[in-house]
Amino acid sequence: MPPPLTANWLNPLLFSWTIDPAVLQPLTPAGLELDYWRDSTYVSLVGLRFESTKIFGLRSLVSNYDEVNLRFYVRQPAISGDPQPGVVFTRQFVPYRLTALAARALYGEPFETAPTGHEFHGSDSSGSALPACVAYHWDERGRRQRFWASADDVPTHALPGSLEEFLTRRYWGYNGKPGGRVRVYQLSRPDWQVRPASRWGIDCDFNEAFAGGLADAMRKAPASVLLATGSKATVGLPFTLPKKPANPENPYTIKSKSPLHLITRRRNARENPETTQVEIDALPLVE
Repeated sequence: MPPPLTANWLNPLLFSWTIDPAVLQPLTPAGLELDYWRDSTYVSLVGLRFESTKIFGLRSLVSNYDEVNLRFYVRQPAISGDPQPGVVFTRQFVPYRLTALAARALYGEPFETAPTGHEFHGSDSSGSALPACVAYHWDERGRRQRFWASADDVPTHALPGSLEEFLTRRYWGYNGKPGGRVRVYQLSRPDWQVRPASRWGIDCDFNEAFAGGLADAMRKAPASVLLATGSKATVGLPFTLPKKPANPENPYTIKSKSPLHLITRRRNARENPETTQVEIDALPLVE
């Protein structure tokens, strides 16, 4: 079956701010953790251009448009193995009601309808097709909210462990109410190359557009402004995460006053196909 959504994502622009994790915690779906870079949590205002959008392999009735979104960064607990770092969206603006309705129905994301647009100017110093200056806007309650940036450097891959890598290498989307079940979907795309902005500007009424602590954080100068190359992207079908075990530290640990950890593990069914047994191993406690 063709993927539910494919599109060319062009010229993403990311403005990112540090933010008090206490602001984000009430917005974080159950079973997920806030993701940190060097002891800080982040929120990002992102604009990007969608082109050649297809739904289950069929060209969408509205295939070219601009999206603006506000997102923050989460991960699954370490006990789950791969933490699958991803994002949670708090607001997403698209210009067409049909697009917003379809996205809300399929992915459960907080899409809203608002006029959006972009401006791409010049070409970068590498001679590529990338614009030197990128701007996005959305209109809300009679006011145009706009942000823009330009870059002098050529695009490069984000360095391992860098803030640029933290912000852009996100391949999972999560949503769900705190205390409820979490829906997740996977994003498939190449790693983006990025350019740090040499000049930038933002003209937004944050109090009007974003609530409380989000607006307070975004009134500061951003910690990072990036222009990314973009790429073709595929978004998979959403599914519901299983509920986490009651003990989030280690689902296989039995707490005891004894100076031993008692770790239970279920014997592989192939070893004993007729019955299920539990073995208990005593291991020295590591303080």
